[in-house]
Amino acid sequence: MKMQVVSDGRGQIVSMSNLGDVRGVSGIAKAGILPKPGQTVHILEVPAEFEKQPLLELHRTLRVEGVGDQARLVRLEHFIAPFLKLS
Repeated sequence: MKMQVVSDGRGQIVSMSNLGDVRGVSGIAKAGILPKPGQTVHILEVPAEFEKQPLLELHRTLRVEGVGDQARLVRLEHFIAPFLKLS
């Protein structure tokens, strides 16, 4: 299952939303996400073990690791903050 995820530069999830086609229903398909400076919008695959959990639980237990095409959602306990990684 893919989700739209906004994260900050430290991998913290700012917001998550389900992808879906709402054209013709409410007009929201024309709406977009405007991230603040330092935030990034991703379309990411939710790990299979979390697919049935509520969004709030995903927000609490997952982080965004990597950037661009390398970005992925990982469990909080497996996440290493970017500022702690050795280059």
